[in-house]
Amino acid sequence: MDNNRIKTIITEEINKVINEDFMGEKNNHVKDLVQKYFGHTKHHKKEDTPKKKLRKRAGGGKEYYNYDDYERKNRKISNGDANSIRQTIDTEKTNMAAVARELFPDHTEEGAQSQFRKIVNGERPMTKNIASKVEKMISGGQIAVK
Repeated sequence: MDNNRIKTIITEEINKVINEDFMGEKNNHVKDLVQKYFGHTKHHKKEDTPKKKLRKRAGGGKEYYNYDDYERKNRKISNGDANSIRQTIDTEKTNMAAVARELFPDHTEEGAQSQFRKIVNGERPMTKNIASKVEKMISGGQIAVK
């Protein structure tokens, strides 16, 4: 016998055990284990499918991306750490536009400044990447400290 035929027979037997009563009662535990290890789930849970978000592209158009991957790559820092960074920044003496352009080089000038302003005001979460860049700019003297 070839491998495909053996695999088909095994799959049919497993499905038979899953679908039949086991000793007079439904055995959901066996069914769950078999589905977990063999992946024969007919109904996928909503949590299993990745979140797709829409992003506008420069020059028009749109793109869908996996939001779970984005969140994994851009981890948010804790509110306490973000607030301590926010409180050290002197927004009156700092050239916010220049800092924003350096932090967000792929944004337009207005978009970068808006993004940075929202992060400084606490309207958006601060990611680890942005926090480390801001801390380097503070230590380098590019951002004024209160």
